[in-house]
Amino acid sequence: MESNTYTLLIWFVGFTGLAVFLQACVLFAIFISLRKTASSVERVTEDLKATVVPMVHSSRELLERITPQVITVTEGLAELTAIVKKETSGVSLSASEIMARLNHQTERLDALLTQGLNSVERAGAALESTVAMPVRQVNGIMAGIRAMVDTYRSIPSRRSRQSSEDDPDFS
Repeated sequence: MESNTYTLLIWFVGFTGLAVFLQACVLFAIFISLRKTASSVERVTEDLKATVVPMVHSSRELLERITPQVITVTEGLAELTAIVKKETSGVSLSASEIMARLNHQTERLDALLTQGLNSVERAGAALESTVAMPVRQVNGIMAGIRAMVDTYRSIPSRRSRQSSEDDPDFS
């Protein structure tokens, strides 16, 4: 049984050695792959650095150059905003005052027109009662005279009766 164990031990050591050798080969392949990847990443980083660094420098220069102008513009806008706010409140007060005055004048004009129209209405009523009553009376008198004239006309006169009795062709 010893020789059998010895053989098994040799086979086990051989397989272990083979497994270690295969593992070393896989690790060596991973090392080579990582080295290629690292060099590729390094090239991409260098390209990116060559592109980005000048852009960052130019952006910084631009920012340094326009910063005073931006500050001036923002201060001007702040002043303008304060002035507009102040003027808006002034305009609002003026508009309120104008509307109040306009409302007052409208009420005054309404009162004046109402009084004027009421006066015209009263004068019209007085004029109607003053003029219409005598006109009615005159119309009544004229109607009476007309009725009387019509009545006298409808009565045949004596001459026409006598001439109709004398002259048979007259009727």
